[in-house]
Amino acid sequence: MRLKSFITATLLSSFFTCYLFAGEPDSLSVNARLLIKKIQSKHVKPRTVDAGFGNQVHDYFYSFMDVKKEIFRAEDLIYLKGLSAKLDEDIKEGNSRYFSEFNRIFLERTKEIQAIRKTYFSKPVQLNSTKKYDPAMQNKLTTANYKSFWENHLSLMVFSEIVSMHPEDSKMLLKDSLPSFEKRARAKIETNYSNYFELLTGKKMMQEMYLNAIAMSFDPHSLYFSPSQKEGFVEELSTQKEKFGISYGLDEQNRVILTDILPGSSAWLSNELFSGDQILRIRFGWKNTNWLELKNGVAGLKELSEAFKNFQGREITLLVLDKDGMEVQVDLEKTVVYNDNDNIKNALMSGPKNIGYISLPDFYTSYSTDGNELGCANDMAKCILKLKKDGIEGLILDLRGNGGGSLYEAVALSGIFIDYGPILATTDNTGAVQVLKDINRGFIYDGPLMVLIDAGSASASEIVAAVLQDYKKALVVGVPSFGKATSQIVYPLDPLVGDFSRLQENPDYGYANITGGFLYRVTGKSNQGVGVMPDIELGMTAFDSIEERERKYPNALIPGAIDKKMVYTPAATDLPVQSLKAFSEKQRKEGIYATYYQIMDSIGKSYDENQVVTLDILSYWKESQKEDVIKDRLKALKSDVNWTYGIKSNSFDQTVYDKNPILKKYFEDFATRLKLDIELFEAIGIMNEWLQLNK
Repeated sequence: MRLKSFITATLLSSFFTCYLFAGEPDSLSVNARLLIKKIQSKHVKPRTVDAGFGNQVHDYFYSFMDVKKEIFRAEDLIYLKGLSAKLDEDIKEGNSRYFSEFNRIFLERTKEIQAIRKTYFSKPVQLNSTKKYDPAMQNKLTTANYKSFWENHLSLMVFSEIVSMHPEDSKMLLKDSLPSFEKRARAKIETNYSNYFELLTGKKMMQEMYLNAIAMSFDPHSLYFSPSQKEGFVEELSTQKEKFGISYGLDEQNRVILTDILPGSSAWLSNELFSGDQILRIRFGWKNTNWLELKNGVAGLKELSEAFKNFQGREITLLVLDKDGMEVQVDLEKTVVYNDNDNIKNALMSGPKNIGYISLPDFYTSYSTDGNELGCANDMAKCILKLKKDGIEGLILDLRGNGGGSLYEAVALSGIFIDYGPILATTDNTGAVQVLKDINRGFIYDGPLMVLIDAGSASASEIVAAVLQDYKKALVVGVPSFGKATSQIVYPLDPLVGDFSRLQENPDYGYANITGGFLYRVTGKSNQGVGVMPDIELGMTAFDSIEERERKYPNALIPGAIDKKMVYTPAATDLPVQSLKAFSEKQRKEGIYATYYQIMDSIGKSYDENQVVTLDILSYWKESQKEDVIKDRLKALKSDVNWTYGIKSNSFDQTVYDKNPILKKYFEDFATRLKLDIELFEAIGIMNEWLQLNK
């Protein structure tokens, strides 16, 4: 989902950002005070900064820095938890005692782990041991068991790498190759962990994580942004993105390489750059005579990321080493590039009926050359009009995995399907209620409409699904949505400027993305912590119980009731929910759908992150083969099916694709993904039945 992926990306992006703090004796506590003060003044439900708050900060900070709970010992956590109870006093007094102690212990433990790893990997890992790796030990790490835990953990990682080194179609453990596989696996893990700890132990990265823990302790969606994170957040809500078109990372030899080339970019059009090319050096500005020589490893990644962050120009020159060992020099220019992952997509499902399909990844906003706002709502209207020209009888709007975005776009998009009336209500920290309405009479589409949702559908997605459900304009199909019904606004933390001052803020202070309001359906109820409940269940498997949702956050906000009554006019005719629900239940028990859910449930039920593993490579191989058999069944099921409905572009778009090979390739890839989406075709079956009922 977009929400989850954004929070994760926000935290991890600080690996490659450099933050400049104000030059005071304890600048971290100064920034913490500014952050807390701003959030308390703007938050919809500000909390008291007390011992409980400090403990919450610790819990988040610990989860960010020790994701797998394998670095800190139990006694470390008890000690740090005690210090965090006095975090409010530390911040008021202008010191960072808790952070300093956290940092000290963290560095000590990572050095200890690296020493264990170095000694353990100095000789081959035993592949037929009777020892066991027990994940439950992660919560019970002590001085006595720390070394043995990490040795077993490293062995397990070597086993995993050995299995992945086998050919994809291999059904037998290649025993003769085990010595070479084991040696390569050790070298790869050694490099990966060295890079990982080098990233983790950067103090400025830890400071950003700490500030983010403070922000999220008010609620899970209030965030701290460094300047570069704020730029990334704004860019994510827009489709107008200027890029050179390259992504980079480290290969197994620890070299900085190109990892991806964005189609349509100057890098792609050059036809001289390819994934896997090693970046030797880079020149920022075609007329610049100075080259940046890239080092290997994390140091090279950091240096390159920092250079890109500070470069404001539009022209660079790359010198790369290609797979044939030839040096290639290429000039690149930053251009606006279409990114297929960010934009709305549509297709015509052609079969017994013509059914339109629209996938919306997020609620983005973009601007035309004359400054007018033309976001996803405008694009949605265009898609519908093009599909209507091809005679669609039903429409499926896919909001699965859509984590939200612009509230304005959600309101505008909802108005496409309803004649006139309220869309939602919001409240702020004063308790004032504001009703957001669709003020335009008429609608673009009024036929059978289905909205697909899942656990990844959040915020703006839930607004649209809820209002179309309440107005009886759409059948909502899927599993309960995420359950986020709050809104956020980004504020600068610079104390010398106001929230929206015309003065230019100093970005070095950072920014706060603050939860400033609750959102309510036209019925007066809130989706917060509950989500939108589907009219018809689709896609429910054993995996659903482990999906991330709002209610699982320990400090998720609880909205109060509103006494504002919103007057709206639902459709006069009820949707055939019960008939279609009965059809769906029958369809699910038959053919490919019955097999699909059996496989998915077996995978979900077998998922156990706390499973004890015997450190014997043959046993490990046999277990991995069991998983592969199930995955192969699922893969074969998806690839062998002949659907009643075909997938093609609408007539208007097809004329564009005939002239633009890049966009044509994007659509072909999109259609290929759709053909593998069994749950989508299950939904199409329900829509087809709906159209038959109408007939």
